Amino acid sequence: MDQWWINGRASRHVDVSDRGFTYADGLFETVAIRAGTPRFLDLHLDRLLTGCGRLSIAAPTRARLAADLKATVRDIPHGVLKVFVTRGPGPRGYALPDSPTTTVAWGTGESRAQPSLPIEIRWCETMTSANPATAGLKSLGRLEQVLARAEWQQPEIAEGLMLSTEGQLVGGTASNVFLVTGDRLLTPVVHRAGIAGVMRRVVVEAAMGAGIPFLETQLSPADVRNATEVFVTNALTGIRPVRQLGAQNWGTGPITRHLCGLLFAAGVGECAGQS
Repeated sequence: MDQWWINGRASRHVDVSDRGFTYADGLFETVAIRAGTPRFLDLHLDRLLTGCGRLSIAAPTRARLAADLKATVRDIPHGVLKVFVTRGPGPRGYALPDSPTTTVAWGTGESRAQPSLPIEIRWCETMTSANPATAGLKSLGRLEQVLARAEWQQPEIAEGLMLSTEGQLVGGTASNVFLVTGDRLLTPVVHRAGIAGVMRRVVVEAAMGAGIPFLETQLSPADVRNATEVFVTNALTGIRPVRQLGAQNWGTGPITRHLCGLLFAAGVGECAGQS
């Protein structure tokens, strides 16, 4: 990231006692900047502020935060916005501070436009824990994903799929995963593990609006093997069709192409050429 703001002031310095640093006690969002606008900002703020409520973190004022973020990115043609909210500084120990002061930080960086082409993925050995208390949240504790991503260095592999310790498909290290079986679109339920991704939400709403049968459910590796189409989603890349997982290959099927077209029409330029 090129520039940072801490509690509204340009800075790169956070109190070392901040609970986001000491205990990963906080949340974050990764937002695509396109033509000087934070894409799907309202959806990101929905998730961020809902997460604050679930974690009992005093949430920043939505209107003020939205205005600050929009002002920050207005001169950036293409880039990434990272937003962090933590419980703020606190004493040693897990007990909550008596009077916590929320830390709100954000940073921006420029990037180049790239289309989301079909990708090769792999299975990860590292599993993710199941915990209803934090399931669905974009919490700061991402060590499991860090370890999973460290399992490969091959540039041709773009993503790795993770299972829960219960053996259920959770998603990618940095993505949600969708399967097509018959005429139905399936994605893992996130009530015990995983992240309720913003692009996941956009895809689900697009599918429902288009009358595509959709189901959130528990999925296994066998369901992936039996799928006729597989794709992953991410706030920065839109839909990426999966072309290969180990010895298995897929084409970009009709439902994936249709959803890519709907997302392209909704402003997800990365999906250009896939529909």
